Amino acid sequence: MELLGAKSVVLSRRAFLGAVGLVGLAGCSDLTGMNSNDYAARSTSKLLESGLFFIAHRGSGDNWTEHTLRSYREALAIGAAAIELSIHRTADGHFVCHHDPSLERLCGKDVRIENLTLAELDGYENNAKAWLGPETENEPIPTLSQVLDELAGKTILFVEDKTGKHAAELISVLNNSSAKTDSIVWKMEATGESRQLAADAGYQTWGYFAPQNFDQIERLAPQFDAIGIHDSADEMVIARAVATNKPVIVWEVHTRTQMRELHALRVAGMMCANLPYVTTAPVEREWFQDSFASGRRAAGDLPDVLTWKSQPAFLAEEGALRLSGERKSGYVLGSMASLHEGSWTLDVQLRWPVLGTETQIAGVAFGTADDSPYRAFEKSQVQGFHLQVESSGEISLWNSKPGGPLVLARKRLLNFQPNHWIPLRIEVKDTKIGVFLDGALLFTAGIPGSISAGYLNLLTLRPANQPVDFRGISLRQM
Repeated sequence: MELLGAKSVVLSRRAFLGAVGLVGLAGCSDLTGMNSNDYAARSTSKLLESGLFFIAHRGSGDNWTEHTLRSYREALAIGAAAIELSIHRTADGHFVCHHDPSLERLCGKDVRIENLTLAELDGYENNAKAWLGPETENEPIPTLSQVLDELAGKTILFVEDKTGKHAAELISVLNNSSAKTDSIVWKMEATGESRQLAADAGYQTWGYFAPQNFDQIERLAPQFDAIGIHDSADEMVIARAVATNKPVIVWEVHTRTQMRELHALRVAGMMCANLPYVTTAPVEREWFQDSFASGRRAAGDLPDVLTWKSQPAFLAEEGALRLSGERKSGYVLGSMASLHEGSWTLDVQLRWPVLGTETQIAGVAFGTADDSPYRAFEKSQVQGFHLQVESSGEISLWNSKPGGPLVLARKRLLNFQPNHWIPLRIEVKDTKIGVFLDGALLFTAGIPGSISAGYLNLLTLRPANQPVDFRGISLRQM
């Protein structure tokens, strides 16, 4: 069964999760979540026996500031089967939730948590604006006791001693908390040394394998209740993991395509960083509009390379998004995905704030069947179409096909000016694509059959060390 079909569908979370046999995200027709009492009786063993389940990676860090009470609450509210907790110990013996040993990435201070007292740590807040957008609020670093007070009895927790130095002490804290033994999975590197301590305490154990440890899967997997595989693994590595007959959980899952492909390989657990997006199918509407003016990234929108430095900048006052000019790059607008095959129009405005002597190229891709990044003119190119705009004045329409990209139409105009918005419209009717500039038809091109807008991608194809801005992305069914 296709998890996300190629045809137009409208699925509530209940219908979607029912269609894929999902355990752990319960039925609701919107994103309001489910009653936490439904989790009270669920055990870790039952979770690990499920055919498909989702764990909120860092509290779903593509959507909310990672490892904060807010992220945990939001993930729980939309029905996460489990929540991952990364734990560090302060200099005075308190446990806190934070992924990195240092505060540099999220708090701007290159100091290690283990060298700070809890009182000193209280002076810092997590800042994920670089990843989620400038309007994202800073959030405090939660203590483990705060998290357990709020989450114990409501969900399953995957708990990791990140430094690997305080397992006995951390397990003692968990044992003395209100969290039930069968609501905790002990998470650790498969090559670590704390498994027996956790097993003796009655916890299910999950050993994860990073690329440098893939060669040890068969040797180490038998000692764990479940195993983890990094998302960089190829199909052969995943097949080896599945062949151990242990439940396999992959981290980090960011896209619907990842989830669908991993589940087809018999991966049961998705440690998901983009929970509200990955666990739903595209919802058809008559009209979609970008949310750049909000200053926050919409669920499903992601840079083609999943690093903080690759996230485009929001120009919220102009309702625009700026792709860096440092490399060829793209930005997937999963929030605007439409699989409706019929007549539709797509409006896009783009500009180059500065133009150098070298020709710059930008554009928009459409008609793709999934949310894999559209990498124009590369071997990893997904099939679809893109409209390409060159600063020298040429506009062209391309179709990416297995045999290579094919230009369908092009038109030469006068050079475009710096800091000038270029308003474009793509109009699809039956088997024709029309391209308009500022309301005037430039050209039309024939296509074999009806297409959907699919997953849109914003592109900078020849950056020439100059950024390109996008705004006014609007998709309308006709």
